[in-house]
Amino acid sequence: MYYGRKKGIIIAIILVVIILIVGIVGTCLYMFTDLFKSNEKLFWKYMSKEAENLRITPNLQMEEIEKKKQQTPYITNGKVEFSSTNDEVNNNLQKIKLTSDGKIDKTNNYAYSENKLEYSNSTIFNLKYLQDGDIYALKSDEIVNAYVGVRNKNLKVLMQKLGITATFDIPDEIIPIDYSSICKLTEEEEKHIKETYANVIMQNITKDCYSRQTEAVVEKDGVSYTTTSYRLDLSSDLISNIVLNILNTLKTDSVTLNLIASKASELGIEKYATVDGINKGIDNIIDNLENINFVDTSFVVYAYKGETIATEILLKNTSKITIYTDNLFEIKYEDFKEEAEFDVMNIEITSNNTTTQYSLNIKVNVDDETEVELDINNIGSATDGTLNTNITATVMQNSETYEVIYTGTTEFVDELENIEKLNETNCAILNDYSQQDLNTLMQAIMNQIITVFNQKAQMI
Repeated sequence: MYYGRKKGIIIAIILVVIILIVGIVGTCLYMFTDLFKSNEKLFWKYMSKEAENLRITPNLQMEEIEKKKQQTPYITNGKVEFSSTNDEVNNNLQKIKLTSDGKIDKTNNYAYSENKLEYSNSTIFNLKYLQDGDIYALKSDEIVNAYVGVRNKNLKVLMQKLGITATFDIPDEIIPIDYSSICKLTEEEEKHIKETYANVIMQNITKDCYSRQTEAVVEKDGVSYTTTSYRLDLSSDLISNIVLNILNTLKTDSVTLNLIASKASELGIEKYATVDGINKGIDNIIDNLENINFVDTSFVVYAYKGETIATEILLKNTSKITIYTDNLFEIKYEDFKEEAEFDVMNIEITSNNTTTQYSLNIKVNVDDETEVELDINNIGSATDGTLNTNITATVMQNSETYEVIYTGTTEFVDELENIEKLNETNCAILNDYSQQDLNTLMQAIMNQIITVFNQKAQMI
């Protein structure tokens, strides 16, 4: 009997150990693998990975340069040149050159630049720009013998004098906008928006919208990968319903409404600078929602070894967008419409970002017939006090290549030298003219511009 009881205890211990092992293994499999997770959870898991891959890395170099520009005077020099592999075209293109020399002191609201169009080393056209305080002015010696400027005040009255009517509200004063701050959100704001509207989307999508496919083959950079794909199919009606719910949620979301109003105010968009204004705009969208032709749309993420290797967006019978993220960011756009101007467009983006160097290369290939490439290189830093910029834009089509090359420098200085200032003797301020005198002056300037343009066209 003792032996039987002992044997029962041993068996019980073994069973408990097995249960514990199975439980631990099962927990690990659930937490660290995709084995027991639903298609819904796995879709959003890999979609969120793709979203992280698409997050733009801040340009550390230019952030520091821009900060220094706000505090320190600097001078700029730049030139644009042209070339082509077509000899006949190239002979003329190489004779053309654009140059620009500038002096800027943002702390004192001062900016000057002299811009020239040259042909065969002769100046064809010269244009000067000068900002002195709240006056912005232009001058070309062949057109006027003094600066023609606008004071950044009472702009509505000036527009009325010129007979300019606009469908949008013209401000009395244009306030410089810091677009980098407009786009920035605090961690709390970003978290609130993500949580609020992710919940709205998730609550409106049923589980049968999700599916999975094993052994889905993806081609990337000439290599085939056997992946597992997770798919979300949204009908046009469902998309319309999601949009409607998002808009209705936004109407009661005071945090996001006030954020939008604040950004609109900074941008000078008075129509949406208040919560009431935004809600009126939302109501207008809701009223016209039925007139928007939504298309059945599918999202597919391809998972390989725990990472998202590719994402597809399919618009039914219309187009497909495939996104590949890695060191090389690629987008493939396929247009299925019969009247499409092209069938396939491939976009490749590579970048490198440090505090002393920034490079960006963008290649666009259309049907293997046309290729456009943009190459940007910035070398230097705020600490060094200089920045050298090289930008090359290339278009290759029909076995011919056309190239535009910009080279420029930015140099920080202690003080600007030999600066030109605006005063009543060298600048005609349009705001101060009567309507009749203003119209007479503008007509004379337009006539002279046409005369000079015709002369230069004959020279070239």
